[in-house]
Amino acid sequence: FAGPGMADGGAKFLGNITTRGQVQSDFGTYWNQITAENECKWASIEGSRGRYNWSGCDACYNWAKKNAGKFKFHALVWGSQYPNWLNGLSTDETKKAITAWFDAVAAHYPDLEMIDVVNEAIKSGGSYHSGYGRNNNIIPALGGDNGNYEFVATAFKMARERWPKAILIYNDYNTFRWQINEGIDLVNKLVKQGAPVDAYGQQAHDLTDMNANDFKSALNKIQNSVKNAKGEPMPLFITEYDIGTDNDNQQKKRYSEQIPAFWESE
Repeated sequence: FAGPGMADGGAKFLGNITTRGQVQSDFGTYWNQITAENECKWASIEGSRGRYNWSGCDACYNWAKKNAGKFKFHALVWGSQYPNWLNGLSTDETKKAITAWFDAVAAHYPDLEMIDVVNEAIKSGGSYHSGYGRNNNIIPALGGDNGNYEFVATAFKMARERWPKAILIYNDYNTFRWQINEGIDLVNKLVKQGAPVDAYGQQAHDLTDMNANDFKSALNKIQNSVKNAKGEPMPLFITEYDIGTDNDNQQKKRYSEQIPAFWESE
């Protein structure tokens, strides 16, 4: 299919990520939205405490600015790819570090349009989707978790203070299949706490062998189950979509089943 032409003049967009840390010269031929695969993650920017390297993230941000594209910041809080120096810090020092990180991003990018605020915090089978709490104090630093993901809610409230107009996104994986209910539960719990969640990000890595009927049923269930504070359906972002097979016929089949459903959904 044609890339940005699908989205010309509309509210929807078709995006991709960087390639080995670079924005390809022909990126705009195919896409009108960009997300850095790794370059905007905390570990990539603040490898040493208090020292920031924005160059890779800037490349994506600047591409969007120069090409009338959209830029999504990925991600503020994640249980993986945070700086190694965070390991072993006390709860108080971890809170200071997270606050300083949010402040630094806000100072450098005050006008962000879309932000993956928290990534991969679903708790399933007794553990989180990523390494919250394994060697760090991210959870207690942000207010703990008494079964309602309070630490995630805190992060969203911190983000709203700094970016009052940005679209604040919760992002996770396996949310079409294995943890569809857990993902819906997490987002709804955040909304009930007054967390300013504007959109629900579906990584969509789990669709390679999902048949068309099950896929459409899952998509409808998510759309009908996740509501914002006004009780309205929450926008869904398909954030890391891939069909993980080298079988061209299967790729074509899944794309033809799934992309129109994504594109035509409200």
